[in-house]
Amino acid sequence: MKTDEIQGLNESAAQKDEDVPHTLRILDEVAKGKPMTQRDLSAKLGIALGMTNNYLKRLAILGYIQIVEGKKKPFHYILTPLGIAKKSVLTYQHIKRSYQIYRDAREKLVQFFDDLEKGGGRSIVLYRASVVAEIAVLVLQDSILDLIGIVDDRKVGEKFLGFRIKPREDLELLEFDRLLITTEEAPEKVIQILGKYGVPPEKICSLK
Repeated sequence: MKTDEIQGLNESAAQKDEDVPHTLRILDEVAKGKPMTQRDLSAKLGIALGMTNNYLKRLAILGYIQIVEGKKKPFHYILTPLGIAKKSVLTYQHIKRSYQIYRDAREKLVQFFDDLEKGGGRSIVLYRASVVAEIAVLVLQDSILDLIGIVDDRKVGEKFLGFRIKPREDLELLEFDRLLITTEEAPEKVIQILGKYGVPPEKICSLK
């Protein structure tokens, strides 16, 4: 392969590296130093085997991991010093981004609950047991609003910060002022779904 072709491949890989959400998880797994196949890694990441292979090749091109041919297994993976440094950077960026998301969500929730209180609202239901729902439960501790329940058909019966998650059917029995969507689902879709359980559109809200 010609020098300019190699350089182009490296630049392309570098650009894609910053867009790959699985990079940190792959580096974390490689850093554990445990034997693993691409199939093992694919299962842990929840992505296709071919895509996992592409990620590993890209990280090897960037110099973050070394792919070594083993005796018992076709290949095994070693985190390089450059990979260790990259992992530290990505970890910091992840923590920083997570904190920013938490802060933004908290600010929106504080404003939403404050407006609801001023409008005479006294009770609320959260739709979906998510990270945003976790933040909402914490914010509600400083609010006069009553959390009537958390509804999520995917996790019915599970405990969520002290609350037992309820099925959609319970919405027909619960009395509440507003239902807050705590996921990225389109409000129009949720309105259509929950309309079947007697929830009027004017009671359904989102942070968007």
